[in-house]
Amino acid sequence: SWEALKQTLLDKKFTEREMVEAGLLVLTEENKTHDRFRNKLLFPIQESRGRVTGFGARVLDDSLPKYVNSPQTPLFDKSGTLYGINVASSAIRQQNLAIIVEGYMDVITAHQYGINNVVASMGTAITDKQITLLKKLTRNILLVLDPDAAGEEAMLRCIQYEDKFDIEMKFVILPGGKDPDDIIKEDIQTWHKVITNAMPVVDYTANIDKEHAVDRLIPLIAGTQDGLRRHRYLIQLEKVTKIRYDKLESTVEAFRNRQAIRKPKAEAVAQALKPLISNTLEENYLALLLQHPEFKNRDSDLQLEHFENSANREIFSALLGMSGDASSLRENIDTPLLEYLDALISKPILATRIEERYNDYVLSLKREYFRNLERKRAATLALEAEAGGSSAELAKLKEQGIEASSGLREVFTKQGRKGRQNPQKNS
Repeated sequence: SWEALKQTLLDKKFTEREMVEAGLLVLTEENKTHDRFRNKLLFPIQESRGRVTGFGARVLDDSLPKYVNSPQTPLFDKSGTLYGINVASSAIRQQNLAIIVEGYMDVITAHQYGINNVVASMGTAITDKQITLLKKLTRNILLVLDPDAAGEEAMLRCIQYEDKFDIEMKFVILPGGKDPDDIIKEDIQTWHKVITNAMPVVDYTANIDKEHAVDRLIPLIAGTQDGLRRHRYLIQLEKVTKIRYDKLESTVEAFRNRQAIRKPKAEAVAQALKPLISNTLEENYLALLLQHPEFKNRDSDLQLEHFENSANREIFSALLGMSGDASSLRENIDTPLLEYLDALISKPILATRIEERYNDYVLSLKREYFRNLERKRAATLALEAEAGGSSAELAKLKEQGIEASSGLREVFTKQGRKGRQNPQKNS
């Protein structure tokens, strides 16, 4: 039924306006309302004292997006909420450690198996508000994230969080690309092992991408205000890169001196992060979809994992569930992203060859996804082999390599066919 909850709450004397404001009903362009969470598995989201402020929901079929959250409401602020915090607070305080995962089921399974200091960010990038919430309980935080670009974004921001909030953060590498839910169910000892082997951000960055570790970390270390913390980062960086401490230190000091003259530190750090968190290809594709919603229902086979940037993932997820025009997206987008959404909606795009541009963007997104998958798989494979990963885990990584190679071949075949059909095309 499209109105089961609506009718029940009307019988209890609630108004439709109250239900819309609470995020329980969707208001359509025709000024009609229907249940937001119909035909879905619901996860009540509670704040620290146990009061329900919103809901997460998973579809019961194969439709997209798989997960839907309550929109921003007077009660529910996704950026300031952690799923499971109401039942995890005591254990976090007692163990002096908080473990952040991404999904609802990861939290539920962890608590079922007695791992009670686990909460979820509900698929969003970690925010200042969430860190502030946890710091009331502990200064020690472990992040269990997928080793993709969105995970890298959170990882590099950890240096800022450690400095700003005076906390300690570490990263967990999950074997074989599995979810915490799967690992805990299959072998809880494996879970305890990966938690024990959690890495500080400098070690993690260098292990996953040694080639670019120094370039990525130096600007962020330079932006750190705490001199003792900077010293510790440089000791870690020397250890994992084999570059002498004095050379790293002089590079950091030179960077700090240049930025003191040219721009504030916050802007310098933002500039250092920009190549990682900005993705022009993704932005162009989303801008086209927002401005030409007729392409939204095309069978492009694009999934959330094809988007590296976490903000772009969230907007694409909301686009998949959009029922009206672009303006209806706003209720499903976190407040911090609304300005970015408006920028995409108004982003100048060429009005010619829209169909061709759409197809180009889709192929390019797939190509970049498979290239990144292969790079990350190779790096993780090296780490697994070095750490003595099981044969099953190594086999899984090799399967991912086959998937990446096959995907790239398919993309290049389509691009080659397209090029032969349009030999005079101007870029």
